[in-house]
Amino acid sequence: MSKINKPMHRKPSLASAMLALLATAALMAAAGFPSRASTSRPANSPKTVTVEIRGFKFEPETVVVNQGDTVEWKNDDTVPHTATEDNNAQKPAFDSGAIQMGAAWRYVVRTKGTYNYTCTFHPNMEGKLIVQ
Repeated sequence: MSKINKPMHRKPSLASAMLALLATAALMAAAGFPSRASTSRPANSPKTVTVEIRGFKFEPETVVVNQGDTVEWKNDDTVPHTATEDNNAQKPAFDSGAIQMGAAWRYVVRTKGTYNYTCTFHPNMEGKLIVQ
């Protein structure tokens, strides 16, 4: 007489259930499911820093940024101004030209260093840009 093999029904062990759960979590992570951490800005990503021009002053007077960051000068004053590097060279590292009232000018910093700047229309206005 031949013996008929019947399938054996076993209850899954705790170890195999945990293994299946870990494998599923690994597959979800590999598939790129978004997490809360992925929505935040990386610490080294470029940023924009705004310098307000008002009352014939640059506010803040000194700005510290990293290479690749953008500095925006926003004119909230009653007359046009400039943000012009003041190194007594033929060609300044940056020069906004006239920034009209209510307008802004942006500069992406590329080179490390300390840059003193002024408003060419009002030389008593002074600022400092430090690029790390």
